[in-house]
Amino acid sequence: MTRIILSIVILISISTVANAQFTKGSAVLGGTISFGSNKFMSNVTPEKSSTSSGSFNVSLGKAIRENSLLGIFITYQYNSREYNMGYAPGKDNSNGYGIGLFYRIYKNLGKEFYLFGEVGGGYQGSGSNSYDSSGNKTSTGNTYGGQIYLYPGVAYKVSRKFFIELSIPQLFNAAYSHGITKSGGVNTSSSDFFYVDANLNSNPLNSLGLGFRLVL
Repeated sequence: MTRIILSIVILISISTVANAQFTKGSAVLGGTISFGSNKFMSNVTPEKSSTSSGSFNVSLGKAIRENSLLGIFITYQYNSREYNMGYAPGKDNSNGYGIGLFYRIYKNLGKEFYLFGEVGGGYQGSGSNSYDSSGNKTSTGNTYGGQIYLYPGVAYKVSRKFFIELSIPQLFNAAYSHGITKSGGVNTSSSDFFYVDANLNSNPLNSLGLGFRLVL
């Protein structure tokens, strides 16, 4: 919870005291590549799992004020997991996509460094597959829904029109999704999920985003 509160405070602080790096009215092209991993192993039971994930985001924004951008984004995400939960081992993977709106604000930290906060949301969908220990596909799934997010980061001004960024894109997410699962080509279940993922206990270094901003 402390990390969420801190991020909100940062976002508010930036909006009230920010030094401009983008001229009002300029168009800005951006992109972010993020990655993450997580391993779990029980000390009591044979349960264990290994997960890796990543995403690619492209955005186009406009400086509505000297310290803020408003724009649209498209994103692609993947997730892969191998597990042994004390019975039959297996693996699954998923590929997702999304489109939405974002709002970002900046504060000049000096020495060409900038602190930023971004909030946004939009539509997202995904497809997934599950496999048994022999590699045979056991089920497929499709989901669609919506998401909102909040994350901070740091940008460095390489030149007058080019910036590189380091962010924590998985800091906070809230989403709703509707999913359908098929096995043998037959619908076996449908579900509705609402979740809030705050990554309160995770190491932020396990979920980093590397990106850029280019003033057009």
